Amino acid sequence: MKNVLKLTAVAISCSMAFSASAATTIFKNVDIFNGTEEKLYEDYSVKVVDNKIAEISSKEIQAEEGATVIDGQGKTLMPGLIDGHAHVMINYSFDEIEKNKDLTDISINSVKVAERFLDDGFTTVRDMGGPAFGLSREIEAGNVKGPRIYPSGGFISQTSGHGDFRDRGDAGYNISTTGDISNFEKFGIGSTADGVPEVLKATRINLRNGATQIKIMAGGGGSSRFDPIDTTQYSVEETCAIVEAAKDWGTYAAAHVFNDRAVNRLLDCGVRTFEHSFFINDETMKRISKEGGYVVPQMWGLSPDLAKNPLMPKEKLPMVAQLQEAYGDYGQRLLENDVKVVFASDYVGVNSDAERARRYEIYWRTQAFGSNFEVLKQMTSTAGEMLAMSGPRSIAKGKLGVIEKDAIADILLVEGNPLEDMGVLGANEKWFDADPEYKKIDTIKLVMKDGKIYRNEM
Repeated sequence: MKNVLKLTAVAISCSMAFSASAATTIFKNVDIFNGTEEKLYEDYSVKVVDNKIAEISSKEIQAEEGATVIDGQGKTLMPGLIDGHAHVMINYSFDEIEKNKDLTDISINSVKVAERFLDDGFTTVRDMGGPAFGLSREIEAGNVKGPRIYPSGGFISQTSGHGDFRDRGDAGYNISTTGDISNFEKFGIGSTADGVPEVLKATRINLRNGATQIKIMAGGGGSSRFDPIDTTQYSVEETCAIVEAAKDWGTYAAAHVFNDRAVNRLLDCGVRTFEHSFFINDETMKRISKEGGYVVPQMWGLSPDLAKNPLMPKEKLPMVAQLQEAYGDYGQRLLENDVKVVFASDYVGVNSDAERARRYEIYWRTQAFGSNFEVLKQMTSTAGEMLAMSGPRSIAKGKLGVIEKDAIADILLVEGNPLEDMGVLGANEKWFDADPEYKKIDTIKLVMKDGKIYRNEM
């Protein structure tokens, strides 16, 4: 293995780099997008020591003996991408999970999901519901190739909430006739909990298992059958109990939510990130901004192509056009109200559908927010700020989402300038009409995570 460090970048194979210990890597002749400024720093050098960025210079950095030197050939060096909301363990259709799969099926499939996230340049993923603890541990141990995963554990839902996936007959007609729990609950994808004692227990189980943040289902949704999207879920007492239990562990609570009533209840209790949140008004947006919260929307939820999504129940399809008409300016309004926004693919379901949605989401956000730079911040520095709220529960022990001294060395080398063309990061204007077969993004030439090279096509 010592010889690996002496080879040039051209000779490093992905498999060897995957198992090699990090030491010193120098990138020269690169144009830097640092994650925070709308410009490229041209013809720079970057030195990585172990898993941190040690030096950034406009002059060539001299390599000591044993260092790996990579000639970037004028390519763009930028932070690794961050997906702020995904479900790596919900990787089959809901119907398949409920009827035909067990935890082994979804666990094995999650390895492929993780590998493809990393190949697409995503070095960190915040998992917002699912039993991703083991996958996160195995990635950190070097046994599985993938992004670092910030797991929430099973999302916490009230009976009749967005995480109650039981069939109609399973839930019964009164407390005494409640029957089977869903596979979602059996597998740890979610928990149905009612009342302060139950929600505290569900929260503490997730924290015990390694949750970096807690996920609450605080409103209805488009993909669930029995909870209308306009509903507010969980009482003040239940919500505040979850938030305080998360704070006791030095971390925070995030919530699936859509409307003003629910968001303001969550703010009253101290929830920090608001997933989706499409139907909120300017006043609520201003409050989120003032109180230091983040909105984490998958913007494809307001796309006209949403009607083609197989996860959408047929009875909810008429609302797609209505949502687009009423909330088509949602992205611009978030920016006008100074809300911090984080990228979210909401990766969920059949691999080919979820992967196409992730690449479509990058494209669609450029339309919704009107700026490549804004979307790039959402995928890098702003997302990194949000992840830092996990405090002592954080997976990364350092700063994410930026190219700066002492930051974690999550680095991409990209052919082209993403400030001008997001296609170099895989953005695709096609969604369900895109090719379902996964293909690597050929303009992503190198992926480094935590100071180690996992993909190198220089």
